[in-house]
Amino acid sequence: MNTTNVSLNWNSFLTTLAPQGKLHTVGAVLEPMEIPAFSMIMGEKSVGGSPVGSIALTRKMLEFCVRHDIYPTVEEFKMEDVNKAVKHLEEGKARFRVVLKS
Repeated sequence: MNTTNVSLNWNSFLTTLAPQGKLHTVGAVLEPMEIPAFSMIMGEKSVGGSPVGSIALTRKMLEFCVRHDIYPTVEEFKMEDVNKAVKHLEEGKARFRVVLKS
């Protein structure tokens, strides 16, 4: 599942999928997604998308993630380092979700 709103190397994500795997995106990117057809055809893979679901659906998805040990990768900054975190974002250095912790 992709929740980012930036263009990514979609082919690298497709190559990590198992045969008949699905890449689902809820992140809105203004540029077209460049997805090589061959990457999808060889493994019978698919790409889909949808708007963010309801609270009940979100809860069900989070419970699934907990049951299967699926957690996000985040970059954490202390609240007092907020300026450092903003600079990190502005310089394009963020590779994961950036989180401020109090």
